[in-house]
Amino acid sequence: MRKIAALLLSLTLCAALLPAQAAAFSDVPPAHWAYQDIHAAESRGLIQGNGGTFRPGDVVSVQAFLSMVCRAWGLDDRNLASGQNWSEPAMAFGRYAGWFDEEEVTRTNRAKPVTRELAAKLLVGALFPEALDETRVPAFSDWDSVSWARRPYVEAAARLGLIGGYADGAFHPQDPLTRAAAAALLNRALSRKQTAAGAAVQVPILMYHDVSYLGSGYSKTPEVFRRQMRELKDAGFHTVTYAQLIDFVENGTALPEKPVVISVDDGYRTNYEYLYPILRELDMKAEIALIGGAVQYSSWGLHWDEIEEMARSGLVSFQAHTDRMHADQTAQGGRLGVLKAPGESWAEYVEVLGADTAAITRRIQEHLGTRPTAFVYPRGKWSPMTEAVIREQGYQASVTTRDGVARVIQGDPASLYHMDRIGMDFRNGSVVETIKQFGYKS
Repeated sequence: MRKIAALLLSLTLCAALLPAQAAAFSDVPPAHWAYQDIHAAESRGLIQGNGGTFRPGDVVSVQAFLSMVCRAWGLDDRNLASGQNWSEPAMAFGRYAGWFDEEEVTRTNRAKPVTRELAAKLLVGALFPEALDETRVPAFSDWDSVSWARRPYVEAAARLGLIGGYADGAFHPQDPLTRAAAAALLNRALSRKQTAAGAAVQVPILMYHDVSYLGSGYSKTPEVFRRQMRELKDAGFHTVTYAQLIDFVENGTALPEKPVVISVDDGYRTNYEYLYPILRELDMKAEIALIGGAVQYSSWGLHWDEIEEMARSGLVSFQAHTDRMHADQTAQGGRLGVLKAPGESWAEYVEVLGADTAAITRRIQEHLGTRPTAFVYPRGKWSPMTEAVIREQGYQASVTTRDGVARVIQGDPASLYHMDRIGMDFRNGSVVETIKQFGYKS
């Protein structure tokens, strides 16, 4: 399911099949066999021309095609500082996601032309892994010359109509892929499951931290919290979970009138002492984002028995706020939250972030029996690579700390990622008026 969601996300990030006014390439006349595919792929940001030309017959390198596949998947590597080689982010993520084996794409062969069979493997492995479950030997006259390990991918690509044979009935697996063929391959892949966006719903996501009598920092008294929750309830708002937002976007399941999410960061023990009783009193739901390393072991953190009790009530869901990557270490030359650290390679970064995300996911699943569905970015900081890694880990939503009202759209998984929230820690007045200040239309 997470691979399908990733594909749907990449589709919704794309423009229509053809732009209103396609860019003119002097070397791609309308009669060219790949004319429409080239312009569609260019409009989707998958492949670019240069100086008014496209060079459709030029071969594509392994690293260039891998970068195109990343963009089709939903990771735009053009927005990432690449360091010594522009292809490092794409190589790092492709290896992490398992799109290729270690010896297939290396520093020494990445500039070589990508073969038709390797292109099929990269594209199917990234966008259509579920197609590997079905096997049907294609009628290529040179099938025996297709590498054994890549045959399932070539078969799937042919069955899906992404890539075919030549007029002579052969596949020519070792032939290099041209730029025109790459554009056609990628465009067919994205067009295969293109979805139309549907209804949109505005959803205020209110961000809290500590509900207690601490009286400083991110603390809000129980009385103020209760008053704000009561105001929401009296104004006709209905608290919903991230799972409900995902269900609305992916399956079209209706949300209640005036939905609102109560999100609570870090996992303070006072959430159990003060916030949870108020939720039970008013029959309202909340989402608590846990820092895995703080649970049970910190003086201020929740204990697992308390978390399990709240989860059983059906009023509180628990999400990921990292395991041990919440800190700001910039003063010591380190990383800020889940961002890449100075001097860290992209390969090192995706492994570190992937391991930390897997750890908090595992902790929550082991104790609650369910996987978290949303990732809460520490201090709201994220990058395209960060989002790609948490998506690869199966997260279907993410939120930042940027003030604003979220808007979720049926059929548009992209609307579930880096959603805005409204910080309520230092806002003790009318919660309804605060929501309206950020554009909520009642």
